[in-house]
Amino acid sequence: MRFFERIWEILECGDKELKFDKFKRFYAEYKAGKFDAQIEEGGEFDEIKPLKRPSYAAFCEVVAMREIGGKKQADKQKAFLHSIAHIEYGAVDIALDAAYRFRALPKAYYDDWLEVAQDEIRHFRLIEEHMAKFGVKYGDFAVHDGLFIALQNTSASLLERMAVLPRYMEANGLDANAFMLKKLEAEREKDESKARLCEILQVILDEEISHVSKGDRWFKFACEKEGVSPETYAQIVQKIYPKAFLRSRELNVNARLKSGFSEAEIERIRGLAQTQKTRQTK
Repeated sequence: MRFFERIWEILECGDKELKFDKFKRFYAEYKAGKFDAQIEEGGEFDEIKPLKRPSYAAFCEVVAMREIGGKKQADKQKAFLHSIAHIEYGAVDIALDAAYRFRALPKAYYDDWLEVAQDEIRHFRLIEEHMAKFGVKYGDFAVHDGLFIALQNTSASLLERMAVLPRYMEANGLDANAFMLKKLEAEREKDESKARLCEILQVILDEEISHVSKGDRWFKFACEKEGVSPETYAQIVQKIYPKAFLRSRELNVNARLKSGFSEAEIERIRGLAQTQKTRQTK
């Protein structure tokens, strides 16, 4: 089976353990150079299949994002952990689809996104292990398909994919993670499980910086290739998500700077948020 076919097989697999095992074997072969010649060819003649259904739909109840907030959860702590696991599992497919969908790119591009997929599997395992202590497994709660829809919405453009997924949605995750850590800080001294969760979230935060940085790198690569200014980033995102940048959470400035955002860009994002809030109050 060829390089892109193998990635698709893993991406589509609805059996979590089989999916991760397939990736482990595939990634070992990739690192050994088995697919170098095929990547050099570009894969331009290999079929690119459309995304129709998220892989987790095989074992999770999938509902619209707006319905998640309306569902009453008997145990908020368990639901919270499950929501983190869902983000990490979804991030595996984000990385795999980035490697599968976009062809004739430098090998470094595929190096980056397959490495991210490996990281995301490890992040998922950390949360999965922690959830198990509370008797929770992935699939016990309903999940939303917001990230999957974002993949579908950006399937035709590397520029849009890198702007929306790593540089917008995953960068928002840097902010959310820092917010969660701050919220849990007061409890970690007296609650061993919260202390462990903080450790896991810190690992994820530290490594997600490099993931957003990879997205930043390939966003700027796509900008140069298409003759587009990186300063149009916000407009690219808002073309797909008009309400993007309407936010109340504090930006994780340090993490964003490490990920490739400039100080001027961060100020523009803050300005957009304020502008949108002003419009809403009128």
